[in-house]
Amino acid sequence: GNLVIPTTKCTVRPCMNHQRFNASKSSTSKQIAYDDDTPVTSDVERDTTTISYGSGKLTGEYVKDRVCIDHAGQSGCTTIDFLGVTTESTNPFINLPFDGIFGLGLEGLAAGKLFSFITQWRELPKVFTAFISDPHDLEETRLCFGAVREDWMVEKPVWVPIQRDWHDVQGYWMIGVTNMSTPQHGLLDVCNDLTPNPRCKVAVDTGSTFIMGPPEQIEFLSTALNVHSDCSNFHQLPVLAINVDAGSGKIVPLTLEPAAYVEQSDMGCALRFHPLPVPADVPPLWVFGHVLLQKYATVYDLDHYRIGFGVAKHAAKRPPPTPPPTAPPPPCVDNNAEMVKSDLPECPAFAKAGYCKKWDTLAQVCAVSCGLCTPDATTKVAKNSGLQVSAANRRHVGGDDTKPFKDDC
Repeated sequence: GNLVIPTTKCTVRPCMNHQRFNASKSSTSKQIAYDDDTPVTSDVERDTTTISYGSGKLTGEYVKDRVCIDHAGQSGCTTIDFLGVTTESTNPFINLPFDGIFGLGLEGLAAGKLFSFITQWRELPKVFTAFISDPHDLEETRLCFGAVREDWMVEKPVWVPIQRDWHDVQGYWMIGVTNMSTPQHGLLDVCNDLTPNPRCKVAVDTGSTFIMGPPEQIEFLSTALNVHSDCSNFHQLPVLAINVDAGSGKIVPLTLEPAAYVEQSDMGCALRFHPLPVPADVPPLWVFGHVLLQKYATVYDLDHYRIGFGVAKHAAKRPPPTPPPTAPPPPCVDNNAEMVKSDLPECPAFAKAGYCKKWDTLAQVCAVSCGLCTPDATTKVAKNSGLQVSAANRRHVGGDDTKPFKDDC
């Protein structure tokens, strides 16, 4: 829910590896003591905040300034409070390609009302469209403020209300899901919360990779889909329908094909659904990340409290990578110099003594004498050398090692 950027006060390596905000060079910046917008004064002790991100954490101070973004070639600005980082852990921040985090969650996720960019935005309608790229396609992830980008979609978006009573406190772009289903299994009872109007509470999150949910429901879904780890049943897996409450008794199915909900790799197949345990006093929560959002471009419309889903118009697939060049075979030579250096007999004597079969590794050094390869007719073996020498480009090999080889040998 917050804008988080490193400042020049942060001198640890992860910050130094990135662009940092210098408040002294901004005529509009103000230092804030508390999240209620209290300014810093000599008699006020300044507060700090520590936030965890995955395995890492960062600590920062509150700052107020005008934040500007580009829109259609023009710069739009709004004044918000944000977190200026003063220190952060090495991992994961030192390796991240971006400088900061631009939180687009709602007030409940922000440090305070004045920290929520999307709430404080005044220049344009409070709406933005997100397009999450497919890593296999020739395209980039895109974000557009102030507009519904139907040109990023195959079809017009379908609109789903966000649940105001849920998001005002928790701050997520939250929708309700009635159930999930497949043609083979029918309805999958994963959203029965034992209320008269059962719903899965789902946060739509462009910052998450997977679909996550309560451990029991994820295990139930995993058992029902039965993805074999060796991918042997991949082509028999069903299309999964996620049935979303669109209001007024209308249900909108968002569908996922196996290629979307199954991760395929050289190691096999794995379901891209992960358990999300929460404390006992916190209601169960689902999170829909890139697994769904790579198929559907999404529109986040705070003015009308809704989210739009439209099948994304992806670009052409990337061509398969060019295979690396085949490494040339090792030279077919006897490396007598290596043998002598190790106080071993030269290769002909080594082979004559019957050692080739006894010591496989040394046999590789004496490839010719041990019969592991056959040099071509133009190849000679230089005495006390592992060089492969062509007879046409040879000078004084063997008898006189003081004369140089030709440069092209």
